[in-house]
Amino acid sequence: MKIGIGASNDVKETVARCKEVGVSSVYISCSSMKGFRENGYPELDCLLRLREGLEKEGIDATSATYWFAKWPDRRFRPGATNPDILLTRNRECIDAMAKMLEVLGKAGVTSILHYIDLGKPDDPSQEDPCWEGLIDIYSELVPIAENHGIGIGTHSLHRLLADGVRERAVDSGMRIEDYNTYRAEGWGGPFLVGTWKELRCLIAAVPSPSNGITLCTGMDIPGGDVVDLVREFGEKIHFCQLRDHTGRWPEGIEVPPGEGTMNLKAIVAALSEMGFSGVVNPEHLGKPRYEGEDLVKVAVGYVRGLLDG
Repeated sequence: MKIGIGASNDVKETVARCKEVGVSSVYISCSSMKGFRENGYPELDCLLRLREGLEKEGIDATSATYWFAKWPDRRFRPGATNPDILLTRNRECIDAMAKMLEVLGKAGVTSILHYIDLGKPDDPSQEDPCWEGLIDIYSELVPIAENHGIGIGTHSLHRLLADGVRERAVDSGMRIEDYNTYRAEGWGGPFLVGTWKELRCLIAAVPSPSNGITLCTGMDIPGGDVVDLVREFGEKIHFCQLRDHTGRWPEGIEVPPGEGTMNLKAIVAALSEMGFSGVVNPEHLGKPRYEGEDLVKVAVGYVRGLLDG
């Protein structure tokens, strides 16, 4: 396993940052690249220049990150993406996602961190039709990924509550069992794909070597046993994120790796046991504990200790 961080769109800047924190792998943000705002996918030439420039400097850049159905922008409650595409099957959006996969494949990207932050519809009677739509769209996209040798690592929306929202939720008696139903300003949820359970359903509904998950230790937030989930999903793990927190939803707070309740050592051991040889990416690192603290550098150092140990 190797350690990765996010790339900027500047080769020199990214290389310098990799050297500073001591990594040789990055993932590319599709939405930040030229062409995405206009078309819903990056221009191939720009993506190739970035990736090839990084590779020449010894930086592996075969991973990318993308948010499902974020383009074109559609209003919804803050913190979640409008699920309307699942009901309308909007071709502009679906075709852009298909083109995204084609462009990434041509650029040599083999692993995608694929966020789904679709909110559950306001009308509960539309939830099942939304799921049908999600499966239909995945059924169209996954074969494209498979043809290009891309592993889609779908990331469920397991999210901790922001300051202020968290205190109100706890004071009102919210419990972890309320994760998939809780609604509040500043939260965004509930989410259509909010836990590992929905990931399990999505993978079963569209079977393919390319249809997999992002193994994020945040799966613990709504109650998942991450070590067991590593063993369950195994070869379906196409991307990996390591994060830590002080507890599960709703009380938990993000903290640097090693400062919270997650047994990251056991999770890394399980990944190794299952033969995962990809990149692990420290994420959601909490707040700096003193002015100028480089949380990414601290997290990389901690994760390196886990891998070396």
